[in-house]
Amino acid sequence: MAVTMLGGFWPRATAEAAWALLATDPGRRLISCASLGDALAAPDNAVVVLPEDCEPDDVRTAWAPQANAPSVTTVVPADLVLDGLTSESAIGDLVAHQIEQADTVLLTGRREGDDEWETEQIRVLLHRLAPWASHTVPALHGRAEPLAPVTRGLRGHAVGVHEPVPDHGVVSCVFHARRPFHPGRLHDALDDVTDNVLRSRGHFWLASRPDLAMTWESAGELSLGPVSGWLDALPLDQWPGVDTERLLAAEIDWDPYYGDRHHHLAFIGIDLDPVHIHRVLSRCLLTDYELADGEQAWRRLPDPFR
Repeated sequence: MAVTMLGGFWPRATAEAAWALLATDPGRRLISCASLGDALAAPDNAVVVLPEDCEPDDVRTAWAPQANAPSVTTVVPADLVLDGLTSESAIGDLVAHQIEQADTVLLTGRREGDDEWETEQIRVLLHRLAPWASHTVPALHGRAEPLAPVTRGLRGHAVGVHEPVPDHGVVSCVFHARRPFHPGRLHDALDDVTDNVLRSRGHFWLASRPDLAMTWESAGELSLGPVSGWLDALPLDQWPGVDTERLLAAEIDWDPYYGDRHHHLAFIGIDLDPVHIHRVLSRCLLTDYELADGEQAWRRLPDPFR
C-alpha cells in the first residue's frame, strides 16, 4: 500500500486524523516526521505526519526524481483555520499554501459553540480556496509537480472560482482584464481592494513594467513582485525553453495588441463585496487616453512598487 501523507499547521488535529486513519487499518505504521527528509524515507504502507511547516509542494519538489509522488492531505480544524488565515505573520501564507496545494482537504471538528451554520461556512470557504482539491475522499494520485498560484494562472489553470453570491457568507470572485494597471493608482487602492479578503492570489502586469508578469498573493499580508517575463516580450528563439502548458495557454488566449499580457486575480473572503472589488480594480486600469500615449510613456510612469 502506498504512503499516505498528512500535513497541516495544527499538529494535534493532524495527529488525531492519523490515529483515526490507523484505526480503520491497524496494519499500517504511523511515522511522525521532524523533517521532510524523514518523510521521504518512509516505507510503504505508512501513515506519515509531515512537519507543521511543510507545504504539499515541498513534498512534490523533493519527490520529483521519483515516480508516483504520494498524495498529500491537509488537515484543517474548523475552529482554528480563520485565525490562521488572518494571521499577519508568515503563518497566514503557510496555512493558505497548505490548503491550496493539498490533494485532499480534511475538515475536522466544528466551530466554537457547535454552530452548524458557522461550520458550514468554513466548509464553503475551503472549497473556494481550493476548488481543485478533493474535499470528501482521498485523491488517488498526487500532482506530479508544484503549481503555485501564479504558475497555475500562467499555464491556463483556474486560480479560483467566481461565486459572487454569498454561501454562508463566503464569497469568491475573479477579476480578468487585459489593459495594464496604472502603478500609482493600484498602489493607492491596495488597502481598499484587500479589505475583508482572507485570501487573494494570481498574476497581473503594470504599465510601467510591461515586460514582467507580477505575482499577487495575500493571506494576512499582501505580497507583490515580478515572477517571470511575458512571452510577447521574449525573443522567439527562446520560446522552445518555455513550459508547454504555458505556451498552449498563451496561444489560445493571444491578443493582437497585448499578446499574452493579462490580469487573473482571485479573491476569497467572508462578506466581500465583489462588485466593489471589480470597480476598484477597473479604476486602476489605464484609461483610453493613457493607453493612447503608448508603451514608452507608460514606462515613465512613477512606480511606487520599485
